[in-house]
Amino acid sequence: MGTKKVKISSVKRAAHLKSKKTPLSKQQQQKQKQKRDQLKSKREQGQNIFSQKARKRDNLAQRKKHNKLASLGLDPLEEDNEDGDDEMLENVADMLDGDDLALLQANKRKRKAKTTGENDPDQGQSIGLERAYASDTKKEQDAQKIKLDLLPIKSRDGQIITRTTEVDYIPKPKQKKKNEEEEEDDSEEDGDTEYEDSDDDVVNDVEAATAAPVQKLISTTDLLIARQQEIERQKYRIGIICSGLLEKPEDKMRNFHALYELMDEINPASRQANLMAVRKLAIISVTEIFKDILPEYRVGQVDTKMQTLRKATLDRVTFENALLQQFKKFLQKLEQITAQVNRRGGLRTPQTVKLATVAVQCMCDLLVAHPYFNYVQNIAQLLVYMLNCNYAEMRTAVHQCFRTVFSNDKRLEMTLFIVRRINHLIKTKQNNVHVECITCLMGLKIKNVNLDAEKENELKQKKLESHRQRLLSLSKKERKRRKKLTEVNRELEETRAEENKQAKHQKLTEIIKMVFTIYFRVLKNDPTSRVLSAILEGLAEFAHVINLDFFSDLIDVLNRILEDQDELGYRERLHCVQTIFVILSGQGEVLNIDPIRFYQHFYRNMLAVQAGKNHDDFAIILRTLDEVLVKRRRNMSQQRLMAFMKRLLTGSLHLLHNGTLATLGTIKQTFQLTSVLDNLLDTDTTIGSGRYDPELDDPEYCNAASTALYELALLARHYHPTVRRMAVHIAHGVPATGEGALPTEIGKLTSHELFTQFDSTQMAFNPTIPLPKAGQPKLKRGKHLYIRSDFKQEYGKLLQQGKVSQTKDKQTLQIDFFSALQ
Repeated sequence: MGTKKVKISSVKRAAHLKSKKTPLSKQQQQKQKQKRDQLKSKREQGQNIFSQKARKRDNLAQRKKHNKLASLGLDPLEEDNEDGDDEMLENVADMLDGDDLALLQANKRKRKAKTTGENDPDQGQSIGLERAYASDTKKEQDAQKIKLDLLPIKSRDGQIITRTTEVDYIPKPKQKKKNEEEEEDDSEEDGDTEYEDSDDDVVNDVEAATAAPVQKLISTTDLLIARQQEIERQKYRIGIICSGLLEKPEDKMRNFHALYELMDEINPASRQANLMAVRKLAIISVTEIFKDILPEYRVGQVDTKMQTLRKATLDRVTFENALLQQFKKFLQKLEQITAQVNRRGGLRTPQTVKLATVAVQCMCDLLVAHPYFNYVQNIAQLLVYMLNCNYAEMRTAVHQCFRTVFSNDKRLEMTLFIVRRINHLIKTKQNNVHVECITCLMGLKIKNVNLDAEKENELKQKKLESHRQRLLSLSKKERKRRKKLTEVNRELEETRAEENKQAKHQKLTEIIKMVFTIYFRVLKNDPTSRVLSAILEGLAEFAHVINLDFFSDLIDVLNRILEDQDELGYRERLHCVQTIFVILSGQGEVLNIDPIRFYQHFYRNMLAVQAGKNHDDFAIILRTLDEVLVKRRRNMSQQRLMAFMKRLLTGSLHLLHNGTLATLGTIKQTFQLTSVLDNLLDTDTTIGSGRYDPELDDPEYCNAASTALYELALLARHYHPTVRRMAVHIAHGVPATGEGALPTEIGKLTSHELFTQFDSTQMAFNPTIPLPKAGQPKLKRGKHLYIRSDFKQEYGKLLQQGKVSQTKDKQTLQIDFFSALQ
């Protein structure tokens, strides 16, 4: 049966919570006890001092009498009662006379007779009967049993069997009533009691403070158990503290100190060492709290003494200032942790390195979550120096953080600051930095930046000046009309945030200038640096925004690197060639440069990539092929174009299926753009002049026109169905319709999209492999073939002549093959 949900109004719930008292902690109980003692002391001080002295004298005499009776073996309480009654009666008898005095003396005699009658045998017998009755009732209670119902059992037949059992009867202990004085004190204190936070015991770690250390011999197992228990206890404590901070951070700001104590190596409160796991948990927990409660804006400084604020505004300003102080203290703690592994003379142990890695990751998370808050520039400056540390895990974390900030930064303020700090770091280290310092700049969003904007602004200013002179020569009516139009246009520009765009464009221009300053400094001063590969990759990425004045010098420097440095890898060579062709395909077309030597470099390094570890580098070749075969196809001769097609198709046999598809996509696009390549589909070898030499590095003189694209026959039997279809499509002359035509969803994909969509590095085959059909294979019964035609008859006779022997469990057939062979 389902439970019925009952809705309670907010008013009833508030009244219920108001009347409900929270349980008192140990500190609250101690405070109440101290208040009670203070009230009692005030009452005693309020009485007359003479009565106090008299009471002290009486108490002293009574105490001496009690000690004397106790030494004689008598009960001092009984003697006190009798003597006190006698003295009181004698004092009253002096004031009475007549019948009252006689009645008082009769009562005195009855009381004496009652006290002396305890030695009477009848009275002793009655006392014995009472004691026996009490002992019998106690025995009956001990032997009394109570029936309790147990859980029912369901039998195999489906019947439910109820069960009961008998247990001993244990009466509930009677609760003693509180003294009236205590009740009065509690009622007086209820109005003035302030309940403290119920989490204070956990925050102040009262449990650890009260636990006394036990000195005994312990084993390794006990140490591990104690360590795990301490970790679980601190986990619970950190969870309580963090939940309180997230619930109401304005009132729980002091709880940050408890977390900061857990981050230190020695806990200042308990004077004990914190476990490494607890320190990491504390750092991560504080980071998550700040990620949740920090505002998205930058907190300003407000002087509350010089100006009056409303109560709500004052509370908000006070909270923001306190939050800012706690955030600053947390960053100082993280800086101290990272300084141990980054500075000279630091304690570099595996534990400190792991802790510093956690601290760096937390700073990265804070920079990504709140890139515009106070002290975030300090975080970025520290992370820039950690980008050049000796630990790869930290460098990877900072590298990924900077790329994320570059892609998400809308204002470009933090991006500009980070790029400036990286430039300063590379300059001070004299280009001796790790590769991550350069590769993180690849995440910059600087695709559409015009570095010639200043010249264009000067031309625009001249045009506006001439337009102004024309306006001065207009009539008064026309001037008023132009003035109104200008005001309307200005308002429209404000609504479109045109000024914002101009400021953003100016920052973006400054960023790209700083990036190219880094690149050109390394190419000029240290062309053999270990970051040369990253520099060349960055130049290839941003070559389209390089200023036209630097084109010729840059091409000369890259050509010198390609020819002089023999130890240069294939990847660096491909980046150099890609950068040069990107320059020549854009604004560099006006330059009078012969790129024949760069064609040779590219043709020589096309077969360096295969289906191995460097298969991902085939994307560099694809981007270069777009510049060479597509954008500059009209500047290439027929022999060179055919040579590139032949070598490209030869290299496709050494690639994975996604690389082969990208190669075929490039060839298909080139076939569609020019009709020169149709000769390569003809197998007649008499068309060209000479013989094709595939080992020659010069594409102009390898005689590619004398060969054909024989690799298409091999690719037509490829294991991938899309590769087979694409190879047949090219072999048929790239038809749009009819036999050999491609489906629309494959034909519209570019070479880069084919390389990405059909990538199987994530263990996903595209298209999906269908499941085999369920069914049993049909077994065909074949005929027996014999070399001798009479073998079947002789073998039948031999089986008939065989003797059958009987054993206990089975029958055996004995055949004499030896006699049959003779």
